[in-house]
Amino acid sequence: MEKLNELKLKIEGMSSPCCAEEIKGDLLKVEGVKKVSTYFADKIIKVEIDTEKVTKEQLIAAVKEAGYEAVVTEGKEKIKFEQQLKDLAEKYGLSFQVLQDHWNFVKEASAKVFADCCKWCHAHQITEMADAEAFCKSAIAEGMGEPETSEQLFKIKKKVEVLTDDEIKGLTAERYGKFAEKYAEKGNPCLIRKKQVKELYKEEELSLVPKTALNLALGCGNPVSFANLKSGEIVVDFGCGAGIDLILAAHKVGPEGRVIGIDLTPQMIKKEGQSEAEAGFPAERIEEHIGDIEKLELPDNLTDVVTSNCVIILTPNKEAAYREAFRILKPGGRLAISDMVFSEKIDPQIQERFQSTWAGVVGGAIAEKDYLEIVTKAGFGQINIVKRHFLTPGELFAMSTCPGTEFVPAPDSKDLEAVQGKVVSIKFTAVKP
Repeated sequence: MEKLNELKLKIEGMSSPCCAEEIKGDLLKVEGVKKVSTYFADKIIKVEIDTEKVTKEQLIAAVKEAGYEAVVTEGKEKIKFEQQLKDLAEKYGLSFQVLQDHWNFVKEASAKVFADCCKWCHAHQITEMADAEAFCKSAIAEGMGEPETSEQLFKIKKKVEVLTDDEIKGLTAERYGKFAEKYAEKGNPCLIRKKQVKELYKEEELSLVPKTALNLALGCGNPVSFANLKSGEIVVDFGCGAGIDLILAAHKVGPEGRVIGIDLTPQMIKKEGQSEAEAGFPAERIEEHIGDIEKLELPDNLTDVVTSNCVIILTPNKEAAYREAFRILKPGGRLAISDMVFSEKIDPQIQERFQSTWAGVVGGAIAEKDYLEIVTKAGFGQINIVKRHFLTPGELFAMSTCPGTEFVPAPDSKDLEAVQGKVVSIKFTAVKP
């Protein structure tokens, strides 16, 4: 026999009745859910469940999977404009309760009309929520005899243009090339980024880094610090930039070792050569190549270690980059990677907007789970997360416009706010069996 119970979920991020309908649809797919009622104005969803088949934790998980946060609440739905209702009742000598009941009736009826319209939109492949809302709200306003309001509401967002892989690589090379040319002498004008980089390295490490390499450093970690490099080893650095990590790796592996830097940007490779000279290294101590980490011109089983510092995030085909890392590593070789990920899946429309301009570290970011699955599918094992760091609001803005706002258009502030607390710098190691 079924044991029915009703729960109220308070939903965070439910910004429209269309959102409510989306969550409702996902909850109804959960076995044991019998009925779902939405109260958008109060951000409440009532769920009738068979307690023998489903738990409140499963409901919360289903809501999270849909991209929202939920908590079970005992609170009653509040009526908006309560004072206005009281004033109206007093003005016309009516019962407050009668007005309140009818206000609720109209609210729920209009919410149903709006929700039905959203369902119709989704059924007819109008899947972007902002467009569905614009369509439905404008129709309701027109029906109320407010054509000017209807026109204002009917704002359809243009379809986001998708960049090709070649366009992304071209943008990346152009942005970082211009940054290298302009700031090799002056250093990064973004104080947050300068502070971030200096905090990633110890004083004794920074004492080994020449001015050009430090001025152009744009990483989110210090992979050499956890790569466990040994004298005589071969290291390949994906996206070496002006060489901060190459210089440190060269000190670790010594004159018997070999260090190879790969970068897509000719200007960065030129500056890397300048960094070597400043560090007093002979030219043969470090090799540098202009190249694409998705398709390297290096032999199989070449290197002991592959490092990378906030670069694989920028490449459109991360699968290809990690397959290349696996190919050039010797058996038993290892990865030491610093990169950026989302801690969870984010709204696909927000992600699409980030990708449309390839906005700094959020342009190519994916969920951590998906990222690490790519590493595993490439063949790596023994994945070990060394550290995670959630970006602060200031760090997020600075990193989302990397290498700088004069090169990268800033994402919409509401989109950045939506992913605040979900953008993570991860440091990890892995091994080629």
